[in-house]
Amino acid sequence: MDPAKLKEIVLNAKRPYVLYNIKPEWRCFQQTFDEWCEAFDNVHQNPVPFDGCSVMSGCNPQWEWQRTKSEMRMRDICNRDTHRKVERWNSFSYRNIALLPEPCRRGINFAYFGFPEVEEDITFWIGSAQAHTPCHYDTYGCNIVVQVFGRKSWTLLPPEAKLTPVRVPFEESSVYCEENFYSPASYRQFTKVEDEVYHVVLEPGMALIVPPKWWHYVETLEPALNFNTWLSLETDVDSLITECISKLLMQDLCDGVAENIKSHIINPNEDLLSSSDSIDKSYDILNYLVDQKRNNKQQCTSPRRYSSNYLTDDDFNQLIDECKSSIKPVEKLQPCDFFNIIANNHSRYDSSLNDRNYAGLSDAEIEQVVRLEKLVNVCCKPDVVKLIESALLDEYRR
Repeated sequence: MDPAKLKEIVLNAKRPYVLYNIKPEWRCFQQTFDEWCEAFDNVHQNPVPFDGCSVMSGCNPQWEWQRTKSEMRMRDICNRDTHRKVERWNSFSYRNIALLPEPCRRGINFAYFGFPEVEEDITFWIGSAQAHTPCHYDTYGCNIVVQVFGRKSWTLLPPEAKLTPVRVPFEESSVYCEENFYSPASYRQFTKVEDEVYHVVLEPGMALIVPPKWWHYVETLEPALNFNTWLSLETDVDSLITECISKLLMQDLCDGVAENIKSHIINPNEDLLSSSDSIDKSYDILNYLVDQKRNNKQQCTSPRRYSSNYLTDDDFNQLIDECKSSIKPVEKLQPCDFFNIIANNHSRYDSSLNDRNYAGLSDAEIEQVVRLEKLVNVCCKPDVVKLIESALLDEYRR
């Protein structure tokens, strides 16, 4: 497939698309999963820390701070013993490709998709069956996902879907939703979105294009490996301002809060410092971004930002038609099919685990966590942050 055409599809897609029978010149596509894992273990003689959780869960999503570490060899993830009862899923994911030994990342870049310059800003995801990411949307850019080994289920919803956005746990660049796709207590919470659900199972040799701000819940169906990259867009300036304001609010709200309380509010991978230097740095970035927007300036920062949505609908549809043998839109699910998925996931629900969110905390600490969680979610609501942004722009115009 012509990389130039693929690039235009990626940057102009308004709904998710799947590419079939892709053939990038990546060494991993000439290996089995076992061979790839063996290459990793040959370099990493010691086990590596996999994150994971119990397969059974309560009514809340399994947030990252609930996960525990398990030292494993990479080849352990390929264990397909279907007779053994599995009580825990494991994941070594959301890590930069630079952490992989050279034999495991040889040849990997996104030239096949029209982005030869993307060689380092690439992330890999490895997981056992039931490893998953809670439903969220990425606040920046668009996403290309390449499935190398195993199968992964992708449930996607458009930006306007009536899910409940929350900023706890806080992670810059991700907005989670309150609804629990992994172990739902009931279907009731999904009736408001059942007509807006898209779904695809990615298999080896398939790639997925996720447009900006599409909600997605991702679950591994069997031991799997995929790579992805997020492409920064010129239109991201609004999201950058929003995230910067949200981060400043979080820094203020969490200032002086005990670590065991803060750990229930902030994602483990989020570096949220409340020192005067870090707050000053956040203010400097915010002032720069607001000035950029106010003056409609082209950003001169790294990473590179791409133009998007520059094709008319007719031109885009013609491009898709030219490539129809290898690309198709992700199909919308019938409500009955979505119901069946949620009903199947409900089998992992255990009401005795509903209080796991507050395990190890005293009653006073639980009250503090709940109060802070509500305050963060109110202060960082999109419409509240937009009002702050509007006020800042008005202040700059004076």
